[in-house]
Amino acid sequence: MNALKIIRLIVLAVAVVGAFVAIPEAALIMAVLGLVMGVMGDLADSSNRTYMLVFVVTLATVSGAAGPLPVIGGPISDIMGNLSTIMNAAALGIILNAIKERVME
Repeated sequence: MNALKIIRLIVLAVAVVGAFVAIPEAALIMAVLGLVMGVMGDLADSSNRTYMLVFVVTLATVSGAAGPLPVIGGPISDIMGNLSTIMNAAALGIILNAIKERVME
């Protein structure tokens, strides 16, 4: 298991646990994890980058869609919102990597 897979598992754990338990400085933890995941990501191919950026925008758009569902809607929306926060930071890492690659050419 490589470091990126471990980061992804930690991201998933923080997103799920953060939906049910108040984590001190949760936004900072999610942002740092997302940035690390975006910078370490295996997105050398531009089509993979495009997929990830479209995924991030879509996740941010639909993260609250489950809210009206009785009983399970709130937790699902919270988990998706946490994942959206983390993935937005990952998108920033991807964009910074792309800029770095352009400058270093």
